[in-house]
Amino acid sequence: MSTIMNKGRSAIGWLWKHTAAGVAVVLIIAALVVGYRMGGPSPAPVSEDHDHAESVGEPQMYTCSMHPSVRLPDPNAKCPICFMDLIPVADGGGEGGELRVTMSKAAAAMSQIETAPVGRFFPTAEVRLYGKVTYDETSVARLTAYFPGRIERLFVNYLGVPVARADHMAEIYSPDLLAAFEELRQSKIASTDSSATSELIRSATRDTLAAAREKLRLFGIAPEQIAAAEGGSFDSDRLTIYAPIGGVVTHLAVREGDYVQTGTPIATIADLSRLWLDMQAYESQLPLLRWGQPVSFTVEAHPGETFEGRVSFIEPMVDERTRTAAVRVAVENSDRRLKPGMFASAVVRTRVAADGAVVSNELAGRWVSPMHPTVVKDVPGQCDICGMDMVPAESLGVVGDPDGAEEPLVIPRSAVLFTGTRSVVYVQVADAERPTYEGRAVVLGSRAGDFYIVRDGLNRGDSVVVNGAFRIDSAMQIAAKPSMMTPGGGGGGNPHAGHGGMAADSMPDIPSRVPVPDSFVFALKPVYAAYFDAQESLAADDLGGFVQAAADIKTALGFVKESGLVGEPLAEWRRAASRLRIEDAITSIDSARARFERMSEGAIVLQRRFGHRGSEEWSLAHCPMAFDFKGADWLQRGTQINNPYFGDQMLRCGEISESFAPLDAPSVESEHEGHGND
Repeated sequence: MSTIMNKGRSAIGWLWKHTAAGVAVVLIIAALVVGYRMGGPSPAPVSEDHDHAESVGEPQMYTCSMHPSVRLPDPNAKCPICFMDLIPVADGGGEGGELRVTMSKAAAAMSQIETAPVGRFFPTAEVRLYGKVTYDETSVARLTAYFPGRIERLFVNYLGVPVARADHMAEIYSPDLLAAFEELRQSKIASTDSSATSELIRSATRDTLAAAREKLRLFGIAPEQIAAAEGGSFDSDRLTIYAPIGGVVTHLAVREGDYVQTGTPIATIADLSRLWLDMQAYESQLPLLRWGQPVSFTVEAHPGETFEGRVSFIEPMVDERTRTAAVRVAVENSDRRLKPGMFASAVVRTRVAADGAVVSNELAGRWVSPMHPTVVKDVPGQCDICGMDMVPAESLGVVGDPDGAEEPLVIPRSAVLFTGTRSVVYVQVADAERPTYEGRAVVLGSRAGDFYIVRDGLNRGDSVVVNGAFRIDSAMQIAAKPSMMTPGGGGGGNPHAGHGGMAADSMPDIPSRVPVPDSFVFALKPVYAAYFDAQESLAADDLGGFVQAAADIKTALGFVKESGLVGEPLAEWRRAASRLRIEDAITSIDSARARFERMSEGAIVLQRRFGHRGSEEWSLAHCPMAFDFKGADWLQRGTQINNPYFGDQMLRCGEISESFAPLDAPSVESEHEGHGND
């Protein structure tokens, strides 16, 4: 029995040994197959486009993952630049693939791509102007001496005195005036006592009397004063000067006892019931301004209150030094709340037609003075100032015809990518199975608020990308297709997008640093400083601090001068500045962090492209968990992680991926191990 059992154990042992060896062999073969599939080149995707290529006999092309501009038909060839193995080109372009790129729905969603239709309507442009309230020169009277004399008494003896029309201003003694009065009286006596003389003498006497009256009138003497002197009831050796208009005394040139000559200024009176707002408009703003347009403005003296006026004058010439033209607004000030010298911030809102002309019909059917355009009436008549006949407003070309104007093609300004000389938009291809976008160069007209008028390149109903266009442009570059950065195709691609894939949050390649004027790099210091304030505020969960920092960034960007920048550096600067600038209101910490990601893209571009001056070394940090594990980067001072995307929740989450030394010191680039999540 034991012998049988021993033989059974031996048989079982033999079977187990050989079975285990077979299982091991099978497992080893399976591991090799899996490893080959994971490590080998990805097979070309099977799609309708691939079938179409085969049907027309186009060969499968192979490219380098680090240099997508390389296209070779031989799968066994090496990249002629870096000698890496080639991978199959996965044509995601659809029809006309050279100008198109196709993304997966997941990649499009992670890239936060948004589209908007191209429409036709009259966009409203806002022209912001700044200036100062001043006197209406047509309502200013200046008193001057019509004859030599001495100021015996000055009734108005300080500035700001309010006077009414015909109020006494001063008394003046003049021997010339007394002689003129005596000449008038003698001429009057001679003309009344001429019964025994001939008609020739009587006629001469009457002419002498008329000349004496005219002389006094030219001296500025009132008719009643002339009549009193002629009748003998005026026997004073002083003459009173009266105010010609009502208003406020704004200038006094004499004091009591001063002796004045003919033409010497005495005083100035300004009627403050009507004022002017004088401003300066840049060349780019002038096409949007027209005479008669309504203007709203504010002054610091009355916060929260808006005042109204109309454009009454646009200077016909541009100042060659400032490249601006004067714009004047007529303002009614019957309540005297506005005062000359106040600074004002004005806005002119107007609708723009396809040809860029302003559509305005506020003065349709009304009558205007051609010399004093502030005088506008509902019926024909004469100008209240100069007496000229009023003319129809239509005859002056200040009235548009909205019914005859063509509505322009309009797209949001966020849809346009600028390269300095070209404007590019990405259009969503309709009826595509997967999100497909086509790049188009467009010709733009004037900007009207948040919109651009399109002259050429788009049609009504096209859907243009208004958010995520830079990410699409990155995909075009990676695929070596024509893009904003590389209009001829090819280009460097993204060395981190292995095997031809595209990370949803990939950024366009940043060209290597080139020399720029030191003045420009130094001007970036306030921009960087405000950006770091924003980063540190978010890390501290301080929404108010971030809002203030965003406003400081916008102000700092306005002081950066572009002189010395040309070509691609200029385009890079403008694109980075557009990312850093925040136009809309931020009301929550979540929206602030979403905006900060775009701000960081701009700051990183500035650092890589132009560098920074100073003594601090800055760090580029990355948080892989930001925005639902999409990941996000930022710049910070120091090497300790200070996460702006999570704040106190995960302040130390992330890792330092790169360091940037100031331009004054040797460049240092190193890899650092990051901190784990706290």
